[in-house]
Amino acid sequence: MSVQSFDNLLEKIRNSIKGIDTRMRACMSPEEKLVITLRYLATGCSMMELSHNYRIGHTTVRDIIYEVCMAIWENMRQSSFPELNEERWLEIAKGFNENANYPNCVGAIDGKHIRVIKPSDSGSLYYNYKNYFSIVLLAVCDADYKFTYIDVGAYGKCSDSSIYKKSILYQKLVNKDIQIPEKRPISNNGVPMPYVIVGDEAFGLCENLMRPYEVVDESWTFHLSG
Repeated sequence: MSVQSFDNLLEKIRNSIKGIDTRMRACMSPEEKLVITLRYLATGCSMMELSHNYRIGHTTVRDIIYEVCMAIWENMRQSSFPELNEERWLEIAKGFNENANYPNCVGAIDGKHIRVIKPSDSGSLYYNYKNYFSIVLLAVCDADYKFTYIDVGAYGKCSDSSIYKKSILYQKLVNKDIQIPEKRPISNNGVPMPYVIVGDEAFGLCENLMRPYEVVDESWTFHLSG
């Protein structure tokens, strides 16, 4: 992270993580709290390691990370994940058409397993097919690899498709409550085609979710099974 990015983030959350000094001792500064949290998120080091490195209590490290993460979410979620409207969908579709030559595409969706230590008394809920414990991050991104929607926290044993069908995004797509633009042709005098999110074979096909075409011997073939 650049110094400028750090300063910009700090200014947005400073008031939310600023403590109150007492006669006994001064609070940790917002700068220190943000540094500790960013190091934890970026390196994956343990809270115990951070405790030794910064000479503060283990539980203090835990409280700082929780406080700063909540502050980032509360102060940044509206600007980072604004409510998508038709104008924004069209902007995303333009990006996919220009950068990937994929018309009428408003996002790419996939899941990512985030490795975790097995929670106590959780049985096999977090044990995934890759043979480790995880939670799942399901995300949709635009043509610039920026997230436009996330669903994080599902059990590692769950498939991408099952998580997607339980998500708010899926419910809004089914209920036509997400302001996706109306169908339009992808070629001159063509048949109007719906705007779609593109995903891999883990996701079932529907009106607004499609798998990408596959190039074989420089000719287009369709894979629509599943």
